[in-house]
Amino acid sequence: MRVSLLSSLPLASLLLAGPLCAAPRPSLVVVISVDQFSAELMARWGREWPGGLGRLAKEGTLFVSAYHDHGLTETGPGHSVLLSGRHPAHTGICENRWLDRSTATWTYCVNDPASPVLGASHRFAGPRNFQGSTLGQWLRSQVPQSRSYAITGKDRSAILMAGPQADGVYWFEPEVGFTTSRTYAAQLPAWLQAYDQRLVQSLSASSFFWEALSGQPEPGGSFVVRDKPLTMGLPRLVHGVGMAQDRPFWDRLRASPFYDQMVLDAAQELIAQEKLGKGNGTDLLALGLSATDYVGHAFGNQGPEMRDQLRRLDRALGRFLDRLSDQVPRLWVVLTGDHGCGDFPERLATQGHTAKRIEAPRWGRALDEAVCRTFKVKGPLFHTMDGGSLYLNEANVRAAGLAKAEVLKAAAEEARKLDDVLDAVSADELGAMAFPASADPAAHSLRERLRLSYVPGRSADLFIVFKPSVMVDDGATLCCHGHPHDMDRRVPLAFWGPWKAEMRPEPVRTVDLAATLAQELGLRPAEALDGKALALKPR
Repeated sequence: MRVSLLSSLPLASLLLAGPLCAAPRPSLVVVISVDQFSAELMARWGREWPGGLGRLAKEGTLFVSAYHDHGLTETGPGHSVLLSGRHPAHTGICENRWLDRSTATWTYCVNDPASPVLGASHRFAGPRNFQGSTLGQWLRSQVPQSRSYAITGKDRSAILMAGPQADGVYWFEPEVGFTTSRTYAAQLPAWLQAYDQRLVQSLSASSFFWEALSGQPEPGGSFVVRDKPLTMGLPRLVHGVGMAQDRPFWDRLRASPFYDQMVLDAAQELIAQEKLGKGNGTDLLALGLSATDYVGHAFGNQGPEMRDQLRRLDRALGRFLDRLSDQVPRLWVVLTGDHGCGDFPERLATQGHTAKRIEAPRWGRALDEAVCRTFKVKGPLFHTMDGGSLYLNEANVRAAGLAKAEVLKAAAEEARKLDDVLDAVSADELGAMAFPASADPAAHSLRERLRLSYVPGRSADLFIVFKPSVMVDDGATLCCHGHPHDMDRRVPLAFWGPWKAEMRPEPVRTVDLAATLAQELGLRPAEALDGKALALKPR
């Protein structure tokens, strides 16, 4: 049975408020992050969604222009701000990875050598690199008998939304199922062990054939990317019985609607087994749906694959919310994304747009060589470029008898000469800047956006800002994001609960999400927030 939120709330609960809350506290709050869910996707296809995505947008307070205020728009930073209410400059999660200058090796944003992943002894994950606290921690400490859980398709989305302390933090690991790390538990609960066993057995015995929800073939065209032909469209085989469950299988599964369905099924099991929303407190569930990001990276975001992924997610989320509304009458839901993304340049070019792809390592080497020629020294003076981030090779800079500042200045000047570059700014320049004075994220300059991503000691030494028409290729995926431009920054933000159903056009920020929920729940954040509580109108 489909139940609207308004009809599911008793009249008394709509009229009475507690001493601290703007509305009576709910039994369960679900915060949904759809990875790579841009505002542009909702604007393009949102009218086609009769299910969960459409329902949250139509029945909730929908901010159509919510911005990730920071400049380095990746999954780690994006999830770190959602339930902390603070910019990456304060959460410490500047990018998905950064260079450890003491070892010259890359550090993954949720890597924690002291926290092995249960069932995957070669993997380590935890919140060690995250700074501060989250909404779930405020709720657990201030509202008796409240609990906080996270379940997602990626480790970094679960860990960075849940924070250092939670009652359960789970994500999917290939060949293992849904698991956690020693930071959060010494072993999985019995119900999840049994669930994983059934899931892994089911995956090995199942075929996955992705056909369009329309039931008709949907061609997507042919392109040449990195000198290789690429054909888009549906249907396509994800997995057949007897095929190897190797790395390519897991990549195909994640880049399909079946992956989000797996996470939603596991979330439903978590809610039932842990009896979320059935206690005397308020429970929080952070739900991370990652397939949209994998589909975008594999197929772009303007073709039949992305359109069908969102149609199917809309349907699956609708069923999930229908069941949840029946089980938990006092339910609040928040929907947003951790970043956006543009489409791949080869398709954009066929549509008449100016677009190009550049290979990040090659581009970085060319810049490095130009700087070496300036100083008449042997390089390299920089490590491999990661996105638009460059780290000095400090040992080689010292060996060449150069100062860091003069190398960075020369590199920035060389970069700014190039047609594809809008700006180049050093870490020292960003560190000397104040945070933006304006609360309007649409008005912030490129450098102000980068300032909100800058973390001393972790962030790169030099940041290259390319034009929006340039995609910096990581060599592994078809589409890439991570830039300070609006196509990567703008996401939807919807609050579904005892609030007026309306579309709000004013620009807001994703750091406002946690501040808003804290105010509505009557919570006091453990530290100063960068976000501000949004004024939600009651029904």
